[in-house]
Amino acid sequence: MPLSECIEACEQAHRACTESVIHGLQHGGKAAEWELVQLLLDCADINETAADFMLRSSRLHHLTCQVAAEVSDKCATACEKLSKEDVRLKECAEACRRAATACRKTIKN
Repeated sequence: MPLSECIEACEQAHRACTESVIHGLQHGGKAAEWELVQLLLDCADINETAADFMLRSSRLHHLTCQVAAEVSDKCATACEKLSKEDVRLKECAEACRRAATACRKTIKN
């Protein structure tokens, strides 16, 4: 997988997680619970960092991609639990899964 595809997937996950935090805080309920908000923020940050490492051709990008894949999977699982109640979280889960998959493919290459 080209790095450009992984960068795009990480950027999309960053955006989806950030938007989901705002959405959850505005609408309340389970989407605003601290544990989920914290995970969404962690996922947004690590995906942004992974994308930055790849953009600057860091020789260490495989390390940030590995962490991004793990955090993105955890975030996707958490969002999927609420996805029937909240379309925004369903979309976030999908973006996180794509980022995790893209990061793992990048690590293997």
